[in-house]
Amino acid sequence: MEAAAMMQPPSSPDIISIEGLSVHTTTGLVFGKLSPQPHTLTIHFHLHPTSLLLAATTDDSRFSIRYWDLERQVLERVKDGAPWASGRALARAVTGVAFVHAGDAVKELQVVLEAQNGHPRATGGMGWELTTPQGALTQDVIAFVRGLELGVLLGGVDDDRNGRAKQRVVMDIRFLEKSQHSIDVDYATIVDRIVEGTEVSEYRTLERLVHEATRIASSASSEHCREVIVRARRPAAMRFADALAVQLSQPCHP
Repeated sequence: MEAAAMMQPPSSPDIISIEGLSVHTTTGLVFGKLSPQPHTLTIHFHLHPTSLLLAATTDDSRFSIRYWDLERQVLERVKDGAPWASGRALARAVTGVAFVHAGDAVKELQVVLEAQNGHPRATGGMGWELTTPQGALTQDVIAFVRGLELGVLLGGVDDDRNGRAKQRVVMDIRFLEKSQHSIDVDYATIVDRIVEGTEVSEYRTLERLVHEATRIASSASSEHCREVIVRARRPAAMRFADALAVQLSQPCHP
């Protein structure tokens, strides 16, 4: 549910998805080491309106995407290209394989790659989301971190029953890269700066914490990103609700 809250609406309501394809490969340095790590791939095929309807009305898989063949081809491409320079490089390679396989039925293709061990504080992993329209020369590229666990001094207002003790906050961050940006970025180091910068300070409100995290993220990524989005959840902040959440976006300026 947390990831869905930050997802963009699909360009087409007719979608075929391959979800949670597990691969074990190397995508750059992880914790300072070049070693294979578990990753998860999800591929969303946003189809033209008639493409899915034809397969459905005829009940014939020849008019749809042959998912089994594509699964094999993706796994072979991941294996043949290892070690990968970055997660983004791997996601782009998978995008190419998927487009060749799907043909003209696809209006837009979205590939999501998640590195489960991308950051030691990110329980939801780190990864890439690449969205590519059919025939386009550029892609929308988003780097993300999910479930970043923080311990911050938060509170101090009269109705805050937890007082000014360290509170658990869970943060999701999305880095929207500039168009045609091609340099691989060490987002794990930027996440380290966000953790260090927010945990050393005190905040009366969750809004202030999110603002500070957004400021650090946008400043650290200004050369290669056009916008950052930060969403923070504070579990058990209210008596009868699961959590209090605040989301804030900020443009990146050099």
